[in-house]
Amino acid sequence: MFVSYLKQVDRCAVCGEPYGHIRSDDVAPWLTVLTVGLIGAPIVVLVESHTDWPNWTSMTVWPLFGLLLALAILPRAKAITVSMIWFTRGPGSELG
Repeated sequence: MFVSYLKQVDRCAVCGEPYGHIRSDDVAPWLTVLTVGLIGAPIVVLVESHTDWPNWTSMTVWPLFGLLLALAILPRAKAITVSMIWFTRGPGSELG
């Protein structure tokens, strides 16, 4: 579905279905932030309540954890968004 990290293909390699006109815009980042918060917050609370890390460790580990989780989820969120726009036959573009 993607040529690079977030650049989607113009057409399906198998059937030729056009995907280039579908734009997910702000939905994928919003879905990513929501998912990182829903996954990350309970993990942070659970770990922080059972450990006695120094502040510098917590201030290093949790932002990196959030960043890596966001980088892992973002392309999948965009794929889900583009797929939902395609499935519902939404216009997917400003011109549509």
